[in-house]
Amino acid sequence: MRNRKWLIFSVLTGMYIIAYFYRVSAAVIAGDLVTDLSITPQELGDIASVLFYAFAFAQLPLGPVLDRFGARWTVFVLGLVTAVGALVFARADGYAGALVGRSLIGLGTACVLMGSLKVYTAWFEPRQFATLSGLQVALGNTGNLLATAPLAWAAVMVGWRQVFLAAALLSALVALVVLVVVRDAPGEAQRTVRPPLLAGWGALARSRSFWGLCLLAFFWYGSYMAVQGVWGAPYLMEVLGYRREAAANLLLLTAIGFIVGCPLAGSLSDRILGSRKKVIAAGQLGLLACMSLFLGPMQWLPGWFLPVVFLFFGVCVSTGPVLYAQVKELFPASLSATALTSINFFVVIGAALTQQVMGHVMGGQVAEIGVSPAEAYRHAFLFPAGGLGVAWLIYLFCRDTHSRQSGVES
Repeated sequence: MRNRKWLIFSVLTGMYIIAYFYRVSAAVIAGDLVTDLSITPQELGDIASVLFYAFAFAQLPLGPVLDRFGARWTVFVLGLVTAVGALVFARADGYAGALVGRSLIGLGTACVLMGSLKVYTAWFEPRQFATLSGLQVALGNTGNLLATAPLAWAAVMVGWRQVFLAAALLSALVALVVLVVVRDAPGEAQRTVRPPLLAGWGALARSRSFWGLCLLAFFWYGSYMAVQGVWGAPYLMEVLGYRREAAANLLLLTAIGFIVGCPLAGSLSDRILGSRKKVIAAGQLGLLACMSLFLGPMQWLPGWFLPVVFLFFGVCVSTGPVLYAQVKELFPASLSATALTSINFFVVIGAALTQQVMGHVMGGQVAEIGVSPAEAYRHAFLFPAGGLGVAWLIYLFCRDTHSRQSGVES
């Protein structure tokens, strides 16, 4: 039994690596997309963000489906959808094709993390949840690493289209492995009673803390993807004068900080501090400080200090996944997937809307005469940085939870 649950963890984490690669890959190949597909900055923002919109809106039915039917078949079917989306994206010859491909990838990858967390509620102890989810996010973020310097190298050597054709094949193969290996619970006959398909949304809507967590989740991940998803590399190249490879290396440090920080944040939350709120509040305050640098101060920092900034940025971002443990513990186990996917909706819609808003702000600024790239980016980064500041203040009024807690907050 012990070996089986860690095998399940390994397979689902492998699928999450691929999903994360898709999520952040647009930043490094942004220039290739603009050239090969003949698209504008606004269209680039749309292509980057549509994956997140598809991913986010899939969360709404996904939670009840997972609670009602289980994760194994849901993850398998959507894994095949991911493969089809990657194939369409690799063969795209313009804006429309890329948009459709990224939409299918977003739909297909929507279930990977939430389906995994649903499985873990049956296979692992509650006191392991934040540590385990942090470990999966950390290991899964090697996909983030692959989407930085390695993707930049591969795009030069074989072209971005060939990279995504290979990713499509790998997605299909891993989906088949999920079907063979993963089980929803230790013994199919031991599954808990499944709730009605639409149960739980009312309980979530009545929770004040739930809405505070949702707002912070929106701007936490929106801020992260503003930098790591599409606009970080262009900012470094156009404002600070970095070459693409050097910019990718700084983003690589952010990914490393995230990977190292996630299991540490989970362990702090589960065992050392025994508090979700303390870990999240401290980390998100550090993230806010880092985002503020994109409003102008980063241009004045010495070059040797920037690697420290981007590494620290990743460490601060890594406290965000503890939000999943906190929202899970606000509600009973029978509604765990509904609670998790509901907050994940705000996580991913935050990434989508932030990237798109910044793209349209950038496009409008570039069209104006006399506006420098630095000024244009400063205006664009106001949205995620300002929103995160407001969300952090509201979060301070949310109820704390711990690993032994499970219930519904009125």
